[in-house]
Amino acid sequence: MAHSSDSGSDGSGSHDIREEEDRSMGFWSAAAIGVGTMIAAGIFVLSGLAVSNVGTVAIVSFLLAAFVASLTAASYAEFSSIYPQSGGGYVYVAKTIPSELTYIMGWTMILGYPASAAFYLGSFSKWFYEFLYTPLGIPNVVPTWAAGIVILALLVGLNLMGSEESGQFQIVVTALKVVLIAFFLYGAFGAFDPAVVASSFSENITDFASIGVTSALVFITFFGFSAIATDAEEIKDPGSTIPKAIYFSMAFVSVIYALVVIAIVIAVNDQAFIQVLQNNVDLGGLPPAEFVANHGELAMGLAARTYLGSIGFYIIIAGALVSMLSAANATILAGSRVKLALARNGHLPPAFEDVHDDWGTPYKSVLLTGGIILLFLAIFTVVFFDVPGAPPGPETIPLNQEFGLEGLANFANFMLIIGLSIVNLALIRSRQRFPDIERGFEVPLVPWVPALGVVGNLILLGNIVYQNPAVAAIGILAELVGVALWFAIKRTGRPEGRIEEETPTVTTEHGTAGEHDYQLVVSVANEANVDQLMRTATDLVAGRDAEILVMHAVDLPNQTPYAEGRERVEEERSVVDRAMDVAEDAGVPVSGTIRLTHDPADAILNTVEQYDAEGVLMGWGGRRSRRRDIAVGSTVDDVATEVDADVFVEKVGKGEGEADGEVGSILLPWTGGTHADLAAETAAAIARTTGGTIDVVHVLESGENRAEAEQRLADAEERLAEQGAAFEDVDIEFETRIVEGDNVEEMLVEEADGHDVVTIAAEKEGILQRFVFGSLPESVGDRVETTSIMCKRNVGAPSRLKRLLN
Repeated sequence: MAHSSDSGSDGSGSHDIREEEDRSMGFWSAAAIGVGTMIAAGIFVLSGLAVSNVGTVAIVSFLLAAFVASLTAASYAEFSSIYPQSGGGYVYVAKTIPSELTYIMGWTMILGYPASAAFYLGSFSKWFYEFLYTPLGIPNVVPTWAAGIVILALLVGLNLMGSEESGQFQIVVTALKVVLIAFFLYGAFGAFDPAVVASSFSENITDFASIGVTSALVFITFFGFSAIATDAEEIKDPGSTIPKAIYFSMAFVSVIYALVVIAIVIAVNDQAFIQVLQNNVDLGGLPPAEFVANHGELAMGLAARTYLGSIGFYIIIAGALVSMLSAANATILAGSRVKLALARNGHLPPAFEDVHDDWGTPYKSVLLTGGIILLFLAIFTVVFFDVPGAPPGPETIPLNQEFGLEGLANFANFMLIIGLSIVNLALIRSRQRFPDIERGFEVPLVPWVPALGVVGNLILLGNIVYQNPAVAAIGILAELVGVALWFAIKRTGRPEGRIEEETPTVTTEHGTAGEHDYQLVVSVANEANVDQLMRTATDLVAGRDAEILVMHAVDLPNQTPYAEGRERVEEERSVVDRAMDVAEDAGVPVSGTIRLTHDPADAILNTVEQYDAEGVLMGWGGRRSRRRDIAVGSTVDDVATEVDADVFVEKVGKGEGEADGEVGSILLPWTGGTHADLAAETAAAIARTTGGTIDVVHVLESGENRAEAEQRLADAEERLAEQGAAFEDVDIEFETRIVEGDNVEEMLVEEADGHDVVTIAAEKEGILQRFVFGSLPESVGDRVETTSIMCKRNVGAPSRLKRLLN
């Protein structure tokens, strides 16, 4: 249900809802998605191209590509067990590395998925032209690429209306594909000649450059593993089922590809195949062997004509076209859902989140996906299409080699490999940020396995650059365009209307708030900890021209439209009402708001931005707690990293004093610096309203200069004296002292015992460390039993709280 940033949830959070959703797909359905996606244009088109490059050694190229893909597939499997929701790699990166890198990941997927779909549709056009124009009586004046454009229009229309195939249907379709491949293999292996296969292998096994180039070319065939992870919301026991389905499907498809490669090698060296080629194909004056080398994408279809006769040939052609169509459709669906996730995160205009009133689909995202596919088809297969029977002039031969289907596959690989590399990096970061998060599946030997995945991906990228520098240049240019667009978006800022579209406000309680100099946003989730959070909030603003804005986020699954979420708002109203009651009882101006969101961090960030708030107070459950609390921790990190405001993060303790708001003593660990100033201001604010005393402690480690430590404490005294002088008739009692010890964390945990509140500053270098606030503040806050408040100054601009208190 609701999902915000304080701890102590009753278990009704978004993770519990997702676990209760109907999961109808078992292992075989999940494996069928992977196998069905991988057995598509890759097996019918790229197998022949691979054989034309390196003969039987194409098996090695496929296995190398499968190995590199399996390393990233492991990262996908682990992430899908943590975040079983739509969006795939983009969502994993967004949850783990909330920064500009998330946008880059999304941008590569914006281009990578449509490029893959364009490759499938371009392959459809090629086979349809070569094998069906004459039997169907279609005149040659109809362009080669016409069939692909028509199918694109039909598939976009299908996705607009929301048609989708069930898991059982996917099993049937995939089984039919496998049967067709088996039929082809049965015919081809009737002419099996071990000597031919061995000779081809020995001739090419030392051509390492071509092996690497071919591995990069065929990599796209194994990207189907991501489709399994993308459907994690529908799969039973995803932490166990998804890894099994991914590796079963990759192993099964690798065997199929190896057999198909051998079959094609047999065919192109068979005299019967050469004879059929001469009798049925316009070779354009080329010798048969050279024609096959130049048109490897047609080799499997031509072999089917040789070994299966007319009826078998047309069965294979029909199956191949259906496979290409099915893969294109699945890719359009995945691509449009990535754009939907980008829009929800503010990385695309919010219009692309719109859902059609009648069809219930993100129709603008679907149309954008279709438009990008059309662009790629135009660049790679319309302008520079290799038209059979029309020998290209010398000026166009290099372009056809750079572009065409092979170039399109390379471009798709280039973009997707960049994205997969980022996912591997995100897994390493996830293990660092959230070491105790519940994982249904864990990749072994982290960080080495994902790091090896990154290295493997970079090697494949290098091979693409080596083989096809023009396409690689286009890929780099496309990435630069994406970066430029992002900075343009950031410069323009987000108007209030857009903020409301991203995380709509569904109800507002105006209370006693008005126009004030300082606004503090307080994010609340449930009533268990509301009182303590609000007492801290009222202490921070008491006696000043300030107000509190209570906000509560109703977290919805990514696929749930906001219109449906409005039905749950009434259930969430009580937590905001309770928070406002606490503020009003303290005489502090307050207003409240409830927002719908697909990401609680977005709701908090948008609230701070919309109301130009100077501070934000959030709850925290501790790093070594339940899974929900760990997820809330990630929300805190996301907000603390990106928000343009002072940040206060409170972990409600278990002491008796906190239960009724009594605070006798406040521990202030002191190291000096900007964040420490904010911690001192916080301690002073609590002390002046509760009458508590502040115990300022500096831990003197071995080898540290005592005189410097004493000077730091003198700075602390000055800061607290300034706070006391800002109020008439209010005395802030404090004392400073030095304690000696070799372990700062252990000393502070020990010192915290006997105090009611600990206010601790983020480390100066915290954002570059393991956690946003730094490892020391989070470790101390996690271990102490008393209430702890971590403070992080808004270093992007002078703190308005500091100006207010001074």
